[in-house]
Amino acid sequence: MDGPISAKSVDINADGFIDIVVVSVDDGHIRWYENKGSLGYEEHYIFTQAAGALTLNIMDMDGDADADVVVASYQDNSIRWFENTSSSYWPIHLVSDKVNIVSAFAVADINEDGLQDIISGSFEEEELYLHLQDKQGQFSQQVFYTGIEGVRKIEAGDLNKDGLLDLVVASSTDNSIRLFYNKGLTVFEESLISTQTQSARSVSLSDVDGDGDTDILSASSADDTFRWFENKKDHFEEHIISESSAGANDIRAADMDNDGDMDIVGTSTSSGDLLWFENDGGSLQFTEHIVSDIHDALVSVDVNDMNNDGRLDIISETFFDKKVRVFINNGSSGFSDTVVYKKIAESAASVMACDVDADGRIDIVSATFADDSIRWLQSYKGTYVEHGISTNVDGARSLYCVDIDDDGDMDVLSSGAWDDTFWLHKNNGEGHFSNEIIFNQANNASGIYAADINNDGKLDVIGASSLDDSVRWFEQSNGVFIEHLISDSADGAISIHANDIDSDGDQDILVATYFGNSIELYVNDGFSAFSKQLVFSEAIQAYFVRSADMDGDGDIDIVSASKRDNSIRWYENLLSENNQLQFVAHLIFDEALAAHTVDLKDMDGDGDIDVVAGSGVDNTLRLFSNDGKGNFAMRSLFTQANGLQSVFAADMNNNGLMDIISASYHDDAIRVFTQDSVIFVSGFEN
Repeated sequence: MDGPISAKSVDINADGFIDIVVVSVDDGHIRWYENKGSLGYEEHYIFTQAAGALTLNIMDMDGDADADVVVASYQDNSIRWFENTSSSYWPIHLVSDKVNIVSAFAVADINEDGLQDIISGSFEEEELYLHLQDKQGQFSQQVFYTGIEGVRKIEAGDLNKDGLLDLVVASSTDNSIRLFYNKGLTVFEESLISTQTQSARSVSLSDVDGDGDTDILSASSADDTFRWFENKKDHFEEHIISESSAGANDIRAADMDNDGDMDIVGTSTSSGDLLWFENDGGSLQFTEHIVSDIHDALVSVDVNDMNNDGRLDIISETFFDKKVRVFINNGSSGFSDTVVYKKIAESAASVMACDVDADGRIDIVSATFADDSIRWLQSYKGTYVEHGISTNVDGARSLYCVDIDDDGDMDVLSSGAWDDTFWLHKNNGEGHFSNEIIFNQANNASGIYAADINNDGKLDVIGASSLDDSVRWFEQSNGVFIEHLISDSADGAISIHANDIDSDGDQDILVATYFGNSIELYVNDGFSAFSKQLVFSEAIQAYFVRSADMDGDGDIDIVSASKRDNSIRWYENLLSENNQLQFVAHLIFDEALAAHTVDLKDMDGDGDIDVVAGSGVDNTLRLFSNDGKGNFAMRSLFTQANGLQSVFAADMNNNGLMDIISASYHDDAIRVFTQDSVIFVSGFEN
């Protein structure tokens, strides 16, 4: 999440818990965080291509009694609404793509036809726009005011009690708060509330003084001031709440202490303050309370009861450290700061599924390059709970889950590209790990895998390191690992796998060489001595290799992904009767931009092995369905996994169908795609 800038709270899935919707301006993502009660929050994506997503509103746009999401994104000049279908599918409805640098909008039934309309403003143009919705769900666009720019916030409410919704607009360019009275028939009458709100950032509406009419609140950053304007029916009287809130940015009114009057909550971006101002209920004086003063660049503010305890909590986001926060109202003891979203997959590089804690549910293990971490995400009651394994794998690159010590639980192997180390993370039971170095002189340690290389009944470790061109196996003996060099001429060895390729009963080793553009086979003679055989020499920037019987003829074939030529290939094993090896290359697909990874599983339950593939430049997860004879039909499953690095297939929800998990580097995401009888749908994402 890059640049979280606006958050709203609402019960998206109608389960009785208040969820959170967030837009982030730098990556153009729209997410919602499902409130799972005591289990925390689960992240879901709505849309990832809202370039410059700046502001959002929640409204039932189609009259079906659920909460839809409306977003304005300034880089593509668009206002869209996303239809809540009570599933992971959010149909997109375009309101307009013609509001230049759209910076604010409100949703309201302006013309009293029972349909929700949209009012928008631009940061650079001098116009306010009215987008009326017709019965077919289409929106018109008309200018209803000219002469205001730098629009920061628009709110709708009935300020004069005539039954029509009026509009209040904050402008940071002319330092103004304006009120537009709705006169009916889409005619508006302007009333200037203030020109002294220096760099006005926000307005909101509430009955602050409890007299039955609607007042106006504002936050202005250049004069560090929170104000409210008392509705006196024929004019508005200004009151200062605070003029020492550096970079005052957003403001809301709510009864924070349950005493029956409206208090004020505000964020100050420059000072990093989240404040609430207690209304004394009599003289309308406000006492300032600090909720938090330690977070840089708190942006928006929203208020709701997030834990169903009868007290209003505060929702905000911190722009620079990329977190969504809920400040839980503990009554007289103040507020506790909880993080809804934090990055747990910083430059996600590798992912695998296994039952880490032996509870019968499939968990996720991930390697994240930028924060040097190996984690496992525990499957628990429909969500995932994060647990650390190690934060010391410098440049964590790849991993493999296996019971290396034969004690009945799953251990984890990993490689650290920057520390040149192959690691063993030994599971000591119930998901608690100790970390051991297997070998720390593998220059740019890359691929890692486990297999019984010497047929002694114990699993050994094999590793590839790309800057010393080396392929090694590490013999497990009495709890330690003994290095054996297989090759130091595998040019850019980056991925490694083991299987009995020649059907002689021992494990051979496959290697993808990034600089050598080759797929290489190291044939095990049964005594742990290896001879090299070239499988293919034109896999340009070969990146990943795996093996399985792809054509159902009883021998093991090979599949590779190569980055520079965007290709997924399989190599048919034409093993002769006397175990002589020969391979024929078959191109599966050559338009996977920066093909990075494959996994080989029977995805459709038809008895043959299909190919799941990920590519990092077109950000696409693809499924290649095998007809049983090595012919493949391609289907794109997901196209928004930015920098997709790793895929793995497993039955994540124990329903008998193969699902997919993925790790993508540039959007720091671990995703689960669960399969039903028809499609794959996006599940847990973080």
